[in-house]
Amino acid sequence: MWDLDRSASRGQMATRGLYVFEHESEFGNAPSHMLFKAIQIERKEDVEVPRSAADYNVNIEDVKIEGIKLHQVVGL
Repeated sequence: MWDLDRSASRGQMATRGLYVFEHESEFGNAPSHMLFKAIQIERKEDVEVPRSAADYNVNIEDVKIEGIKLHQVVGL
């Protein structure tokens, strides 16, 4: 979706990860703030100034909420 968009504010954007939460209920089984805790992005310890996506660790915890499944569609 970003192939033809070279805005100065975004530079060169690329998808690094896409995670989808699937709910059993059409009204949802949990609020978003509980789900977002399952995915943590942290700078690697040996990196002082991050320059790329490779300078970060993506930690994904097992979602322990009944009726929720986490799918990794695109990931590092």
